Amino acid sequence: MLTLDVRDNYTLDEVSSTLTSLENAIPSVPLFLSLFWLRPWLEQCKTRPLWLTCRDNDRVVGSIFLSTSGYRLPKEPFGSGWFNKTGEAKQDQIWIEYNDILALPEYRQEAIRCLLDWCQTQSPQKWILEITDKPAEWLQHPAFSAEVMDIPAFRIKLTDVFSDYNAFLSQCSSNSRSRIRRAMKYMQQHYGELSLCSLGSQPDAVTLSNMMSLHRRKWGKTSEGSGFDNPYFVNFHKTLMANEQQHACHCEVLAFYAGDLCLGYTYNLLNHDTVYFYLSAIEYAEESNRFQPGLIMHTLAIAYFAGEGFKTYDFMGGDSQYKRSLSNEEYSLTAVHLFKKTWLTRLLSIIKTIVRRFR
Repeated sequence: MLTLDVRDNYTLDEVSSTLTSLENAIPSVPLFLSLFWLRPWLEQCKTRPLWLTCRDNDRVVGSIFLSTSGYRLPKEPFGSGWFNKTGEAKQDQIWIEYNDILALPEYRQEAIRCLLDWCQTQSPQKWILEITDKPAEWLQHPAFSAEVMDIPAFRIKLTDVFSDYNAFLSQCSSNSRSRIRRAMKYMQQHYGELSLCSLGSQPDAVTLSNMMSLHRRKWGKTSEGSGFDNPYFVNFHKTLMANEQQHACHCEVLAFYAGDLCLGYTYNLLNHDTVYFYLSAIEYAEESNRFQPGLIMHTLAIAYFAGEGFKTYDFMGGDSQYKRSLSNEEYSLTAVHLFKKTWLTRLLSIIKTIVRRFR
């Protein structure tokens, strides 16, 4: 039977030592649960989350971090717990995907049960896991009801022949293939030959400034804003970029050109044989429909990473036309909200049902 150790006072070196031991015993650690991702996140947290470890005798077999927040009227008249997040929008803008407990595979189900047994005894009545590709075991505890929201996600299964982007385009729909080829032809005729340059994990200060500026121009006035206007986001990614010498995971920034025009950049996270496309920063030099830098950048990036031996190019969560146009596999990520079975959560569920019915 597993026991749960809950700590609010720990050092990052202790976390590093424990997670390194766990990672060494797990065949394939998801990037977002690795020390590569979690230590920079912990360094940026204003308030350290609780560190929960599941133990079989003295052996740590599972690890997860937990933050709690008070009630937020009018929508949530009770406290919440957040797994591997803080519950604060600015701090969570780095956005974790493939969220889960980091556990030895043979202990994972028991570790989740042990964790939720403890959550049942705590004051928060809502427990949030966002977003995960493995929701099933989180939905089985009898003390909790669940609300789940499936989020469409997209990826490309790469083959060696995709190192020639024409081979990749040949398996896209005829509409997507024609659109991308027209965009490439237009770009080459008006600006020059298309090219890609890898800037490694730590682009120089001028390049990073250009990338941040382009991203702000596109996203700065949206409801969520550009992450590059958020000090937590910026500091996190600067630390992440400097991390590659210590971990198998690393970052790679690509720059794209048409002649002398820099079309923009993509920022990618690499783990084993998978590329996680994290963000792009694009120069929209024209408003013409024929000017399609984003599609061109992804097409060139897919060919580049296929040539480097990667097997998956993952757009991750969120539905966008460009993802549908380029991907050859759709899957789901899931936001899991667990509610303790109390009169208050039941009442809230009834109210939500009534509101939805009369909308």
